[in-house]
Amino acid sequence: MKTVFTINWILTLLLSIATGVFKLLQQEADIELFSAIGFTETMTTALGAIQLLGGILLIPAKTRKLGAYIMIPTFIIAAIAVFANNLIGFGIISLLFIAMAYLVIIMENRIKGKN
Repeated sequence: MKTVFTINWILTLLLSIATGVFKLLQQEADIELFSAIGFTETMTTALGAIQLLGGILLIPAKTRKLGAYIMIPTFIIAAIAVFANNLIGFGIISLLFIAMAYLVIIMENRIKGKN
């Protein structure tokens, strides 16, 4: 089970950083995607900065749980934007990102509980 948690953590970390960087680079696809829910280019870029911060906080064990708590609402916002663009298949996959971040929290709670 520890291997599953570790793989999930690494994937969540990489996903968080990648999604943040793409928004910071102001990728046209991201700007258009989030405009469907009323986000301006600046708001999308700010979301990217928050995602990058959350991803970075996922790296050290001391801040990993905080990073996951930051990522959950950003993933929820992204999922809403995806569904608003009628990308149902990708929207369903986006819901998995939320679950992955929550699994990081569960993992950290288990680790802290054993200490």
